[in-house]
Amino acid sequence: MSSISSSLTRWINQGGVYAESGEGKPLVDYQGKTSFVPASTLKLTTALAALEILGKDYHFKTEFYVDKNNVLYVKGYGDPYLVSEELDEISGILKNRGIKQVKGIILDESYFEEIKVPGVSASLNPYDALNSALSANFNTVFILKTKSGKIESAEAQTPLTELTQKLAKKAPLGKSRINLAAHPAESLLYVGYLLRAFLEIQGVDVSGFIRKGQVSEDAKLVYRHSSSKNLEQVVQAMLKYSTNFIANQLFLILGAEKYGAPANLSKGKKVVTDFLKTRLDLEGFNIEEGSGISRQNKMTPFQLVKVLRAFEKYKGLLPEKLNGILAKTGTLNGVSCLAGYFNSPKYHEVRFVILLNQEGAYREKIAKFLYENLQE
Repeated sequence: MSSISSSLTRWINQGGVYAESGEGKPLVDYQGKTSFVPASTLKLTTALAALEILGKDYHFKTEFYVDKNNVLYVKGYGDPYLVSEELDEISGILKNRGIKQVKGIILDESYFEEIKVPGVSASLNPYDALNSALSANFNTVFILKTKSGKIESAEAQTPLTELTQKLAKKAPLGKSRINLAAHPAESLLYVGYLLRAFLEIQGVDVSGFIRKGQVSEDAKLVYRHSSSKNLEQVVQAMLKYSTNFIANQLFLILGAEKYGAPANLSKGKKVVTDFLKTRLDLEGFNIEEGSGISRQNKMTPFQLVKVLRAFEKYKGLLPEKLNGILAKTGTLNGVSCLAGYFNSPKYHEVRFVILLNQEGAYREKIAKFLYENLQE
């Protein structure tokens, strides 16, 4: 064991560290080929697979149909960035394409099966947001409850809907975010209520029902929306904010693109697993979902360093976590991880992975130690 590796024992009782030079020379190997829970450092694998398979200029789509009765159909394909600003733009385009009256809105989420991501619960936490083919604002609602009990939207770009007011009745005073995972039926309807509000702002007469369904055979496509953000921009945001919702949307879309609809976790798992085996020559890992929230995910530090090798051309999408270190964190109860890159005069670029499955968050201390001891 190298002196650097032996020094890591002061911080690690259950974990592993692996670091290599830009040329692939091993520099530090402390249980580097032992499997651990990677937490959100797993998002690097999801991001890499998505960028390589779909392409960095891939844009997510949402389709809009109208039938002879002026019923508007919205079919989702998993766009993780169908946010208020996009719905505002869509509403203006629909009006310009001749839609002046809508007598009902039907929401089609059939591109995804009902998804239950292992590790996700119906908590109020945004990281537990529900994955679906059709969702708005990351399946969360940001509200303000005044001292008088009045409900307002906490976002200037998001209209207040009657559904929002219903969901916010038990919200605490002040600003809070409602995670629609606790309201799965309403999460789909929320798209329709928001769209109705934006259409009405445009002067479109909207009446009738808002409900779940599928696009009618006699409905005609009037607009196919392409997200304003390309995949590279979506991945950058996902890595910066460690958004589980976006990571698993990508994971599911990968499966559907390869094996057809409906998207499910099994298809996504097969695509990402096959990618890592065939493109990176990895074996002996386990991936259950794309965000890292499941404790059934298992990878070794050495395997994740091989992911970093392939991800190197995209490393600019990573946030700077420490001085001069571009990295992705991973955190669960009893899990603390860090994976990324830093420059070294002696070794050029250093790729490193720290996977700790123990109490005590020592990842930053270890990263700083590696940085200081691998400079010359």
